[in-house]
Amino acid sequence: MKKQLFLIAVMITLTTVGQTFTNYTEADGLFPSLVNEIIEDDDGDIWCVGWLDATSPGIARFNGESWELFGNDDDGPHSNTFISLLQDKTGAYWFGSVPSEGNQNGASRFNGFAWAYFPENVFAGTAIEDIAEGSFNDLWFATNGGLTKFDSNIFTSYTIEDGLPSNSITSVIQDKNGDIWVTTFDGGASKFDGTTFTNYTVDDGLASNELTRVFEDRSGNIWFASGFSNAGLTRFDGNSFTIFTTADGLAANNVREIAQDDDDNLWFAGSAGVTRFDGENWLILNESNGLLSNLVRGIEPDRDGNIWFGTLEGVSVLEAGSLSAGEENLTTFSVFPNPVEDQLMIQTPNTSEILKVNLYSVLGELIASQDNTANVDMSTLSSGIYFAEILGTNQQSQTIKVIKK
Repeated sequence: MKKQLFLIAVMITLTTVGQTFTNYTEADGLFPSLVNEIIEDDDGDIWCVGWLDATSPGIARFNGESWELFGNDDDGPHSNTFISLLQDKTGAYWFGSVPSEGNQNGASRFNGFAWAYFPENVFAGTAIEDIAEGSFNDLWFATNGGLTKFDSNIFTSYTIEDGLPSNSITSVIQDKNGDIWVTTFDGGASKFDGTTFTNYTVDDGLASNELTRVFEDRSGNIWFASGFSNAGLTRFDGNSFTIFTTADGLAANNVREIAQDDDDNLWFAGSAGVTRFDGENWLILNESNGLLSNLVRGIEPDRDGNIWFGTLEGVSVLEAGSLSAGEENLTTFSVFPNPVEDQLMIQTPNTSEILKVNLYSVLGELIASQDNTANVDMSTLSSGIYFAEILGTNQQSQTIKVIKK
């Protein structure tokens, strides 16, 4: 019994389960492009933005039955190439664009009836990467030329001359204390208290200075995603930094989006599907589970508990409760001995449930692949850390960290 308990304690398990997604693509009325961001509005409608080219509409709204597209015309938004969106406290929608031929740069605002255009010269840069709202109806725009605040019809921009570590801002939020946090393309992160910028880099504990997203969870932790440098995630609790990578359970280290559902699970999106983290356990969902694409840019938990994902191929929706139902039917694989010297054995309630075993290096390189086996020969491998991906006949896969003596 003591040996069994030890084996369970030392292994790290990362699980994917067979799930049914509801998927929406161009055939359903969605625009034919990568979905960069997705939100649920006050009425329960789903909005998303993206772009395929400079001529196809880059805004879509789903009312629960059908999609409506909005493109660059005299009565619509100023562009077809969008990367950010927000619904503010007044109910108006804001859309931030990226430069493209035949389209204007800047932001569009839609109040439900009419569109308004805010040109690029009122912002610090030409590309609006992210939009956040402050406590007093002030809006913050993360751009490729600095940070811009819009308050009482006045635009104020901040750059490296004001204390920012870089002018290339990739995301922005306001935390529960009222401070503004930004991430940058090449200068780490910064916190603005309204007067002073406090900057954080790898020297302070960040996984990378090339950051793509900042997010505050309900416990007040600040998360930083390093989607450009493939360095994983960094969590800051106000005192110390903790780094998470694929070695801990992430599907990929190039995280581009972070969200939290009503059960306080954190969701991370990147190039290898999505990862759910409940504070202890990691769960991976990808194309093998029904996700439209492993390249995911947007995550939005809705009011009914569904999780919406914006992907390269369209929108995938994970229905509320379906994940819990799937987890109840999980088969638990285990390996022993771990650490291993020669033969690694895999235990399941029924060995016929093993379809394939893939063995990867810590860098993700496939070392070996075996079908229908419960025994992996590791005698010729160098000492170090490996990952055994066990594929089951029920579409479940589980990856276990293995230490080779």
